[in-house]
Amino acid sequence: DTPAVIARGGYSGLFPDSSDLSYDFASAISLPGAILFCDLQLTKDNVGICQGDLRLDNSTNIATVYPKGDNTYTVNGNKLHGWFTNDFTTKQLFSKVT
Repeated sequence: DTPAVIARGGYSGLFPDSSDLSYDFASAISLPGAILFCDLQLTKDNVGICQGDLRLDNSTNIATVYPKGDNTYTVNGNKLHGWFTNDFTTKQLFSKVT
């Protein structure tokens, strides 16, 4: 069999990692059967979304949309502050956050 083409994060390098543009472009130019995969994060309503980081504020405008939505969690023994997918529903994220 031919080797599998795996696009982690879509076509990152040209587009932001795990962005809609990155996945759309990778799908459009890839070979049939290409595998696209992402860093899956769960939302408050248990829906998986592709997000390259635990913190949404690293790659979205969530801090401006929900300025009081930040939280602090212990991750791998370290306190991590930011806006996290598990604090928001998909409706909140998909209706206002870019």
